[in-house]
Amino acid sequence: MSNPEQEPVLDIARGDEARSRHLRASLQLLRDRVENPQFRKLVDDVLAGKASLRDVAQTAAFGQAVAPLAQQAINRVNEMSEDEKQELAEEGERQFDEIRRHFAQGNGPGGPAPQDTPSSEEEDEDFSQMTFLEDPGRRDL
Repeated sequence: MSNPEQEPVLDIARGDEARSRHLRASLQLLRDRVENPQFRKLVDDVLAGKASLRDVAQTAAFGQAVAPLAQQAINRVNEMSEDEKQELAEEGERQFDEIRRHFAQGNGPGGPAPQDTPSSEEEDEDFSQMTFLEDPGRRDL
């Protein structure tokens, strides 16, 4: 993959580096969990800055890979209490705030990780626990 210092900001992030970093992590997680080689190629192109996420998201291969996962996420959210939804939203905002602080300190994508941010290996694991990609039978959010 590309050098982290050369990470392009994803088009749908509208210039928001924190949102772009979150989207990139989500795409990497999807890429690693979906077996479809056509989908993986599309995601690789987006991550390398060769394709627009907006354009790729409109392809059949992307839709076929993401639709069942999105439905799982919708089902899980519908099963959550309002307090659980609020807690999840607040945690997401805290994560975005931490990434934004990281960038504000002059630490771009290639700079040192924020103190409270796990290593990239741990980050993937923690991130996957907060997404719809985990085992659908699992209830411990």
